[in-house]
Amino acid sequence: MFAGNYVWSGWRWAAVEQQLPPPPADLNPLASQGRSSAVNAADASRVLAIAKSMTDKISALYADPRLQQQYMQYWTAVAQKEYEDGQIMANAPDGVRRAEAGAISLEVRKLVRIYQVESDYYDWSYERRMLRLRAPSIDHLCKTLFFENTRYTKGQLDLLDPINSKYYAVVVQYTGKLNSQKLTNFVRSLSNGTKKNFNLRIASEAESDEFTGYRTGGVTPFGMARPVPVVVSRAVLGLAPPVLYLGGGHPDWKIACPVAAFVERTRCFVVDLE
Repeated sequence: MFAGNYVWSGWRWAAVEQQLPPPPADLNPLASQGRSSAVNAADASRVLAIAKSMTDKISALYADPRLQQQYMQYWTAVAQKEYEDGQIMANAPDGVRRAEAGAISLEVRKLVRIYQVESDYYDWSYERRMLRLRAPSIDHLCKTLFFENTRYTKGQLDLLDPINSKYYAVVVQYTGKLNSQKLTNFVRSLSNGTKKNFNLRIASEAESDEFTGYRTGGVTPFGMARPVPVVVSRAVLGLAPPVLYLGGGHPDWKIACPVAAFVERTRCFVVDLE
């Protein structure tokens, strides 16, 4: 199957080699910095345009329900094989192993896939990240934000009681929106509390590190240091194929899981946050 200048083979996209025009004869390493920068900027723009075109075509293909079904069948088979093989975890750092242990405790380890990515991953465009992970679209790329109720008043239950927790781990798409007032209103509705006692804002990095056990870029709902309640944006449930990609316990590692299994096993709250 072909899509423009890319070929779909073995559930992987590979660019068909294209002969790029040679640089001008007078362009050499001794050229002026300004001219070199201009050329580099033009090349970067062209690469980004190609990547954008490619990812748009991939996403369009996944609009077909038949392909979505085949993709999930493939996903399930490969996830189990990777788990049984174990090679991906051979050199995994402690944070990733803790995330994997979290997936095991939730009984979804055979459904998730774990990836090691390059150290400059977060400098990349969403399109490049999508292609690196072989995700169906940039919308499938998600992140976990750590929120604090800055007006929290301690009740009779635990600090992390889901009904009135001081902290919440919130999963949203990179391409999505997050209305913090909607989040605040939802959390307030759980305990039917008074408005003056609720104000959800991004917590400090130190608090996130303490309660999740993960550094920025690696935060994941799997295997958190403390049982922080999880909230997922309702938009994530509309992903097709239904898989979400998250931090994997370390900035250079990612973990992906079928949406239905994630929602069921984490017992997360699903909320309209847009």
